[in-house]
Amino acid sequence: MPFFDIIRLFGFGFGVALSITLFSLSLQRMPKRAIDVAFGILFFSFILWFGGHFLSLLLSLLFGSVVQLEVKYLVIFAYLGLTLIPSSLLHIQLASLLSARGNDRRLGIRQRAIMILFYIPFIIFVITNAAPALKDLSFKPGHSELVNIPFVVWLIISITVSVAFSEKLIDTLKHDADRRFYRDISYVLAAIGLGLILVYIFSFYRLPYIGEYLDLLMLLSPTVPLAIFLYYVYRYNFYRLVIKPSLVYSVIYGSVMAIYLVGIRRLGDHLSQFPEVNAEIIEGLLLIALVFIFQPFRTVLQARLDKLFFKDRYYYQQFLRELSDSISGIVDLEQLLNTIRSAMVSTLKVKECIILIVQKMNDSIEIVKESGNAKLPALPLLIRALQETRHFRLRRQLNDFRVTTVLKQNKLALAMPIYFQEDMRGLICLSEKKSGNAFSDEELDVLQTFANQIGLAIENARLVQERFELIRRIHQAEKINSLGQLATTMSHEIKNPLTSIKTIVQVLHEKMGGDDKKDLQLVLSEINRLHTILEKLLSFARPTAASNERVDMAAVIQDVLALLKHQAQQNNIALAFQQNDAAPPIMAKSQSVREIVFNLLLNAIQAVKANGHIQIVLSMAAGDTVQPSKDKKLQFIKLSILDDGPGIPPNIRDRIYEPFYTSKTVGTGLGLAIVKRNVEELSGTIHVQSDAERGTRFDIILPVNIQK
Repeated sequence: MPFFDIIRLFGFGFGVALSITLFSLSLQRMPKRAIDVAFGILFFSFILWFGGHFLSLLLSLLFGSVVQLEVKYLVIFAYLGLTLIPSSLLHIQLASLLSARGNDRRLGIRQRAIMILFYIPFIIFVITNAAPALKDLSFKPGHSELVNIPFVVWLIISITVSVAFSEKLIDTLKHDADRRFYRDISYVLAAIGLGLILVYIFSFYRLPYIGEYLDLLMLLSPTVPLAIFLYYVYRYNFYRLVIKPSLVYSVIYGSVMAIYLVGIRRLGDHLSQFPEVNAEIIEGLLLIALVFIFQPFRTVLQARLDKLFFKDRYYYQQFLRELSDSISGIVDLEQLLNTIRSAMVSTLKVKECIILIVQKMNDSIEIVKESGNAKLPALPLLIRALQETRHFRLRRQLNDFRVTTVLKQNKLALAMPIYFQEDMRGLICLSEKKSGNAFSDEELDVLQTFANQIGLAIENARLVQERFELIRRIHQAEKINSLGQLATTMSHEIKNPLTSIKTIVQVLHEKMGGDDKKDLQLVLSEINRLHTILEKLLSFARPTAASNERVDMAAVIQDVLALLKHQAQQNNIALAFQQNDAAPPIMAKSQSVREIVFNLLLNAIQAVKANGHIQIVLSMAAGDTVQPSKDKKLQFIKLSILDDGPGIPPNIRDRIYEPFYTSKTVGTGLGLAIVKRNVEELSGTIHVQSDAERGTRFDIILPVNIQK
């Protein structure tokens, strides 16, 4: 086979492979936009151009003049595709400009008319060249017999306009990858246009020796923009298409095969002309040498190719290793989530990353921790869809209609569940990329692998936190036990002498007058304060052993308000009690409930400045504010105390429930500790919200046992 025929066959074969690959990928785009249709037409025209020449060359080499008529029609189809290329180029440029401006969803009549006008020259060239082409049987595939000057001029005009459109798009597009693509395409199109002028306008294709190679070079020149497009599709997910690495590796191995056919095989044919030389043995030895020479360099070659084509894969793998090492030593759950979230945003270049830690409560999923701006209106539907498709691989799961529907509802591009031992422990939600491109296969593979690492890290952090909490509780129990012993000793050693002192002072107070009487009254006030401190200490150290009874929360609140009303009026503080629902009685210790209301309300009065406001709200708790319970008869009552005081400083907010910790100049620091202990004894929860501008809000949620 002549060397020129080998170049033609492999060149057109490579072009048709690129065209079919891109055309098949473009068919996957749903829904179709104006730019999708334009690219589809361009890729189809390249299939006709390269495919027609490739098949005609292959038939000519295999069957010679027997298939002359078939070769003729194949070449006509090829030039039909070539005639379509300039119009589709202009179509793509206009559609790209409309897409960059966001106007490609609904095309107006004027825009549609312009796109139709682009294809009028195609119709004219088909009509004018159809008859001569059908009559002529002398042309050969892979030559430019049907390329005439008018068509070359039209092709140069379309290329010039396309370059101008590309430069316009470079200034319009906001993503770097898109700008680089159109910049590279404009350079290639400009080079092809210059080549057309030299080869066909100035007739360089008629030069001896190199003329036919220049002609073939121009006929194969469309493979360059196709290869660039394919590179950007894989490297940057351009046009939101996905190409697998196997395609690139197939091209590499195909190149090795071409070396054999073009080099070794031709050398064998040449050596066969010499009878004294055993051409078959030499050809076999050269083939073996090619295999062994290629083997040592395969790893190096693959690494070089990976750096060029698959750089992201190794970047993500390196990122995965480094992040796995860094998060393995983090035991604080909030710090762990913030570290993972910031790494996701910076590495994947996404607009937002939301990480949720969940736990299963009966038949529902409850969020226990979150990181990021969690604005997910259809989160339960998303979790349900992910659980229904959990046996799918991530790539297939994200393409499932159940998942894609709820992803759009939550304005997400990707949601990846985190599992540990078959249980869902969390959810990673990613918005779209800043570039607007889709997630590549490498990114999905890395994310799925990383999800397992996150599951282990979260479980490790949870176990460490549980251990710390257990140690804290043991330490707290030891403190309370020591406090109980101290309180008992103080009760005997201080309270009894203090009672005697109070009795004597009261007698003296009744006998004295004037300033002495005032001084003794001050002493009595301080003795009463010491009694109050001792009572609080004893109450915290030795909780009451009273049994549960039916307690009317509204009545308790009214009693405490009456008790503290005088103290509030001294500072001109307004107290307001609001009962939103008819709250049923709760089964609890009356003294425990009274201590909860009293301490919270007293703290609010002490925190609010003069002319302040305190609001007490009693209502039934909404279903989304409490944890699900196995007891379906259990309801919840909610007590809220709101004040407009200065709020709790953030640096001490985590310590307000510690015994003896207080930021006030007066008090024991036991009030909120008693509240928290009593709430937990009643199987309730306590929440605090505090802000320097809006004051402080305490919410107490207690279960109501409804007896039948």
